[in-house]
Amino acid sequence: MAGFFTSKDRAVKTKVYIDGYNLYYGCLKNTPYKWLDLHRLIELLISRSDHPDANINTKHAIKFTTADISPKAASDQNSPNDQRSYHQALYLYRPTIEIIKGAYSIEKSTYPIVEQDESGKDKSPSESQRMMVWKIEEKQSDVNVALEAVYDVLTDSTLEQVIFVTNDTDIIPALKKIRLINDERPNSTVQIGLITPSRVGKHQRTTNPNLSKLATWTIEYITNEELETSQLPSRVSGKKSSAIKPTSWFKHAQEVQEILDILTHLDVLGSIPRAWRWLSEPKPEVEGLPILVSTPDRMLNTLAGIEAVKLHAITFAQYKINQQKK
Repeated sequence: MAGFFTSKDRAVKTKVYIDGYNLYYGCLKNTPYKWLDLHRLIELLISRSDHPDANINTKHAIKFTTADISPKAASDQNSPNDQRSYHQALYLYRPTIEIIKGAYSIEKSTYPIVEQDESGKDKSPSESQRMMVWKIEEKQSDVNVALEAVYDVLTDSTLEQVIFVTNDTDIIPALKKIRLINDERPNSTVQIGLITPSRVGKHQRTTNPNLSKLATWTIEYITNEELETSQLPSRVSGKKSSAIKPTSWFKHAQEVQEILDILTHLDVLGSIPRAWRWLSEPKPEVEGLPILVSTPDRMLNTLAGIEAVKLHAITFAQYKINQQKK
């Protein structure tokens, strides 16, 4: 690839392409980090790359490809609504992010089952019995990543860097095409960054070498600290609507639910939206209660913070109930 040069006194115009399916299964599934501020995470990751001078602050600089969860395929009946809340939060909070949706495919298909022979060894698929199963796939995420990136490189002459968040080799043709375009335009090359969406730990996935060899630079993992630091506010407000973090997405979901139960009592605030509005507002110092260092909603990620907020919620609830009795 041709060399890439930039002035030190300006940021590099950059676009980011996130494969939501890859990100979820590589970093977020079964974690308390799903309420993820993608923009903030990318900023943190870029800061430890070989090219930290990227500008991702333009409208739709980050393209997030995903698909709406089908109620027919959801393992949790709340999942479709939870996902909608998250997408709404991204839309309200980050104009730099464009959500590009594919679709879920659900169809019957026949697959071989895992069987052992008489010696206890696994049979090959061709020797095994076949069973009818539901085949559930998210379609178009990788295709949309590839198409969006190549289109942007071809049509935006000011673009200087593209960053892919994926470990899916299906985008290899797109990376090769971008490198070919660079060879044909040596005076306006676009560098390629690659971020492997793999969380540090025993199940950490290895960056596919066929992808990394096509990139200018590669980040091979994402830390828990980076994910934890990159969380959206629990309640994101817009001019006409708001989005609320699903209770089940909190690390200490049961304890958070206890606070909501206190606040949503009919004699207190009476509803989830009003409870979250209370949680998102600063609280005055009250004698005998712990001082809240920020708004309550930002203190719900630790047990110590939850306990402090709960004491304020109990005191507020008692006050409201006493007011009702007068």
